[in-house]
Amino acid sequence: MVNSVKDGCPICRDTRRQAVVAQNGLGVARCRNCGQRYVWPVPSESVLAAIYDRNYYRGGHGSVGFSDYAALTPARRRMFGRHLDRIEPLIRPGRVLDVGCATGDFLVVARERGWEVLGVDPSPAREQALAAGIRMVGHTIDDVDLAPHSIDLITFWDVLEHLPDPVASLRRAQELLTPGGLVAATVPNAGSAVARLSGARWFGYKTAGEHLQFFSPATISRCFAAAGFDVTVRRPVAWSCTVGFLIDRAALYLGGPGRIAHRALAGRRLSGFVVDVPQVNQFVAARLASVPDSVAA
Repeated sequence: MVNSVKDGCPICRDTRRQAVVAQNGLGVARCRNCGQRYVWPVPSESVLAAIYDRNYYRGGHGSVGFSDYAALTPARRRMFGRHLDRIEPLIRPGRVLDVGCATGDFLVVARERGWEVLGVDPSPAREQALAAGIRMVGHTIDDVDLAPHSIDLITFWDVLEHLPDPVASLRRAQELLTPGGLVAATVPNAGSAVARLSGARWFGYKTAGEHLQFFSPATISRCFAAAGFDVTVRRPVAWSCTVGFLIDRAALYLGGPGRIAHRALAGRRLSGFVVDVPQVNQFVAARLASVPDSVAA
């Protein structure tokens, strides 16, 4: 994760900011110019890299990582199928690069639907993607080993919020896209009704450190615009998970009542049921600003 942001907002580079909240020993600030909320100061690259070790996907602690990422596979694959349902009316299956592909679940689903699939990921989860027959072409989008203008679709599923400089990563995506190519992403919705009503108590801030960006609908659009993209689609979407995941997070986010619910429900048979939690994420699809919408494969 290359961080080219020096002292300013990751979206507009303005240096004026105000404190929002402190979580996990880190501060979250709000840009006075564009409204983006972000962790400031940004932790060092070594601290950020250490988050995504093997424990991140099994045995995560607190708000960082997952107690059992593999248990979420059916939920993720259902969610990724819905993302492709939104994408495929905009562009026919071609060559797709998934940035931060983790275990490769999206790429497995895309391959089944006729896409040629490529992945990048810096974490040990890439080993599972390789075992699934996914071609890995780098660790991050910055070191990807691909020819310019060779990718039809680049995806960032729940990735941009982890990056210290999401605009730079999207600009790198520009260099890889074919004419008429598409970038698609999901990010947590920091502008949801729950987030607005919760203010500084919003549960999303508990991910500070793992998440470095907190995008509202307005600021995710500004992020893509700053990178030279026109947003074609932006809409709230559900996040698919299991009841067990919700039980784990209830203990973290809801205090005493959540811990009581966790003790009562953890390990029950219903824990594996897949559910869709509405309004959690935002889905964005965008093309290069210089390419008209009519130019689609």
